[in-house]
Amino acid sequence: MSNPNGVRNMSARRAPIQATILLVVSLVLILSLFPPLEWMDYVFYLLSSQFNVAPEVFLMVIDLLLLLAGYWLASSLHTFVSITRRLSSSAATIVSRLSSLNKLLNKRGLTSLVLALAIIVFWHVPAMLDAALLSYRLHLIMHASVLLAGCLIYVGFRMLSPNMRLLAYLLGCKGMAIFGAFLLVSPIAVYGSYPYFEQAEAGAAMVAMCIASDATIVPIWLKRYFSKKETKTLSHT
Repeated sequence: MSNPNGVRNMSARRAPIQATILLVVSLVLILSLFPPLEWMDYVFYLLSSQFNVAPEVFLMVIDLLLLLAGYWLASSLHTFVSITRRLSSSAATIVSRLSSLNKLLNKRGLTSLVLALAIIVFWHVPAMLDAALLSYRLHLIMHASVLLAGCLIYVGFRMLSPNMRLLAYLLGCKGMAIFGAFLLVSPIAVYGSYPYFEQAEAGAAMVAMCIASDATIVPIWLKRYFSKKETKTLSHT
């Protein structure tokens, strides 16, 4: 028969290695999202020509990937720090202080979520996006900022209930859909780097993504909401 204590100790020894591997893999995948600007432009041109899709759509996909990468990186860091805290008393003290500071400055996750939203909106102001597309250094800063926004979203979501996370996600999708509808019906080109028809195509893609997301998330949110309400009703009877 296997010794439960031995298995538990082996799992404890493997945990830091697994957390480190997860963190390194996350960083490698994230660094792959920071290619030279010329290479990125070539890939956008190749994909848009192959699939007959506006380059703006692929730029939007890159932004979403960066947000997901930032979220994943923050999750990996949290796992790494949680395991390190169990192995070192000094690390546990530092993490405890940082956690207290986060709770003080980031009430209900609102501060980090507002900062993430501000970063996303800032880089989609026409003047800023056009400038970033023409400057490699500014483009890297934009990518790093959007990556940071993904980290901030993770920090904010950890302080929300599951239902509030879904609601926050839905509100973000609604904002994207409204902006996409504006790009779709706008009579003029909002971004100087792209012609009007590519702007309209990107707007239609944003609206379509929001509809697809609603079709998936709304039923889950409604099921959780009414299940919780039914549980409360049964507990009072």
